Amino acid sequence: MREEYMIERQGKRFVLYAGLLEEAHSRGLRSIETELLQVPAKENGEVAIVKAVIRTEEGKFGGIGDASPQNVNRAIAPHLIRMAETRAKARALRDAINVGV
Repeated sequence: MREEYMIERQGKRFVLYAGLLEEAHSRGLRSIETELLQVPAKENGEVAIVKAVIRTEEGKFGGIGDASPQNVNRAIAPHLIRMAETRAKARALRDAINVGV
């Protein structure tokens, strides 16, 4: 993993989404599909939930991501669906390329 895609949070090294995506491409990423499972609304606490499926030469990998005003910062709060999608894709990419959090 290129160093430019690594950050440190609370003393642990962490791979940025762009790094996960680049590594997946280098390992034969075939497709990324997402599905919005829950639209944020008052009735569900404004929680967006997205499912992602990654296909590579090695197989199929899935991930679920959520985002709500309680787990994103104020600048991201208007973009809950996009954040949930990115989180879902990142989880699936981590499984596909065998990178832990």
